[in-house]
Amino acid sequence: MAQGSVTIIDLAAGLGLSKTTVADALKGSGRVSESTRRRVQQAAQEMRYVSNRAARQLRTNSTEALALYIPPHVRNMSFYMPFAFGVADGASRYNYDLTLIAQRAGSTASWSQVDGVIIIDAVADDPVVKSLIDLNVPIVTAGHIAGFPEDRVAGIIEIEHKRMCAAVLDELKSRGASRPAFIAPTPGAADSWSEQVRDGYLSWCAANGVPVNMVTIPVIPTNEELEAALASVLSDVETDAILFGWHDVANRGELQLERMGHRVGKSILLGALASSEENLHSAYLTVLDLRPREFGDAAVELLHEVIQNPPSGTIHRLHEVKIVADRSVKNQPGSA
Repeated sequence: MAQGSVTIIDLAAGLGLSKTTVADALKGSGRVSESTRRRVQQAAQEMRYVSNRAARQLRTNSTEALALYIPPHVRNMSFYMPFAFGVADGASRYNYDLTLIAQRAGSTASWSQVDGVIIIDAVADDPVVKSLIDLNVPIVTAGHIAGFPEDRVAGIIEIEHKRMCAAVLDELKSRGASRPAFIAPTPGAADSWSEQVRDGYLSWCAANGVPVNMVTIPVIPTNEELEAALASVLSDVETDAILFGWHDVANRGELQLERMGHRVGKSILLGALASSEENLHSAYLTVLDLRPREFGDAAVELLHEVIQNPPSGTIHRLHEVKIVADRSVKNQPGSA
């Protein structure tokens, strides 16, 4: 056959499968085993099958595209790039194109032709979020969005930030830290990750009888703001560990501490919550790996699921994270 003339019917006949099975395998949908999916895709490649995308979109009333919205105020944080790559991975696996919404205004003209939307760490009064609510497509949020209409959320995938904050503090305690301080991000909306980690620290201190030593700084602080925060928490001479609410500021905080004469990992332990094992520094003896790339991929998996089988209510799903810790080093008070 000439290139491009092979049809799904030809593929199905050659493989001894139904046309529906072959179509689902090529789209990444339906209840098709992974082995059958690979077999169909290999045969399609060998037979030089080329899908008629325009015809398929008309037939299925699908644009075969997804949209991702990351708010401007957090885009500079290192977490969101691997998250976006994970969304791209998932979109590719299910044969979707991906639109990254970068506008600040609320016009939907450039992204209205999508099958579904993923929103992460936004607020309900964001003009872009408001416009997305009006789109007649499924929406999956990575984390809760306070004030977001419940009937417009098809799925929520989230991390238990409060519980994991306590787990990281427990790990620091197990290695000798008794008075951990917390450099926290400026509080966001209710249920935001910044609120959850603050609640996690305050609850842990109350449960363990530890005095609260917390300083709040902007998500992207100046060097002066970070230095002042470090000086503040270290003004308590019993502080033997510092937990940073996010990895980006922990990188800078370590350098500041070394300039201030502290031996990180010896006189003072460090921990970081929002991070990835790929960025693990040897001095961060306790790091919460949020597995951002896998998080983005899982968000697409959930969105694809609700596109294929619209749920009667909101689907809730948890994203698993892990603690990475170096147990070979213990806190050594007074060894600065």
